[in-house]
Amino acid sequence: MSSSAADSVFTKMTPNGKITLFIPQREFVDYLSWIQPIDAAIVVDREYVHPERSIAVQLVSTVRYGREDDEVMGLNLSKEICLANVIVNKVPISEHLTEMQANLLRIYGDTCYPFHFEWPSGIGPSLTIQQPSAMKGEPCGIKHFIEVFCLYRGSCQPHKRSTIQFDVDLIQRHGSAEKSAVWIPPAVTVSRPLLLALGRVDMEVCLEKTSVVDGEPLIINISITNQSNKNIRGMKITLTQFYKLSFSEGKRKVPVNRMETHTGFPIAPGGTLNQTVMLVPRATTGTKQEGLAVRRCVSSNVSQLAPSTLFADPSHSDIFGFIISYRVHVKLKVSQTPLKATVMAEVPVFIVAKRDSEHFSHQPSGIEKCPGDSSINFRNRRFLNHFLCFNLTEQ
Repeated sequence: MSSSAADSVFTKMTPNGKITLFIPQREFVDYLSWIQPIDAAIVVDREYVHPERSIAVQLVSTVRYGREDDEVMGLNLSKEICLANVIVNKVPISEHLTEMQANLLRIYGDTCYPFHFEWPSGIGPSLTIQQPSAMKGEPCGIKHFIEVFCLYRGSCQPHKRSTIQFDVDLIQRHGSAEKSAVWIPPAVTVSRPLLLALGRVDMEVCLEKTSVVDGEPLIINISITNQSNKNIRGMKITLTQFYKLSFSEGKRKVPVNRMETHTGFPIAPGGTLNQTVMLVPRATTGTKQEGLAVRRCVSSNVSQLAPSTLFADPSHSDIFGFIISYRVHVKLKVSQTPLKATVMAEVPVFIVAKRDSEHFSHQPSGIEKCPGDSSINFRNRRFLNHFLCFNLTEQ
């Protein structure tokens, strides 16, 4: 596989060296209103071209929601759907070709077969759910790939030596959240009376931005007014990731980053506190955080937090795969109460995919930083109408 810096073209060849795939990119961007199409081509060895040989290309999406070790007695804990397919040597060549396709056609002639795939709507972006290092097998998540294979004389089972499987990424770039019809106000106010105590505690939590990218500081403004007769002795802030399967009611939550601060505490009865803190939404580097949904960049092979799942129309939120969301939780600790009293507020936030050129390592002044930031399987391509029962335990 090769690529150039200026005009990158990725190539992959079958093990027998008879078919080569040419594709200009591995990442395809979902702008909500439209998705970048796949314009690629395959080149076949002239001696391999035969009237009774069919060369097929298909775009496949796989959603794995269970461990391979648990697949016993025919149980399959993954769903696979063919999004697009074409037999390239049985259809006429399109008149609308990209520059790369036209150049390949001029060089290789009738042994070059360009093809064009459109992504259907309702397909989830690529992601992986991290599993323990000791666990073997394919991890859970959403995977998209292009598969090229050859069938001879009506056979239905391709041979591995004449097959290519090329992984592609479907992502939502930074800026998609602003175009989304779903716009969540980044502020919330709570006013809660304390159980078996006099008075109440008022708290307002406001985010500076509704959407941030992986590694960009998330600035949180917090205002607290203590109208109770108890002291408020501390505060805990947590960024939590939630995800669920679109075809299941189960939901799981995983803490991404957290901090606990005692600066400005305790807050005496009648006292107030205005404070700005910072959390950095970032996947843990060096070690895998079990259960965390991440996106592995194909260019740099670095894991980023899986972006929030966005919908162009909130009334049509159907998607094939995992649905990701994030929330910021702020919890106050109240001292000396008969029962353990807490006051909590939560604010939704969008995490969107980061461009490779974006880096966020600056530390804004006057903000308290959170410590610790530092082989091919041939399966039937059918979408099953009856899904297996699936439950995700909530942590």
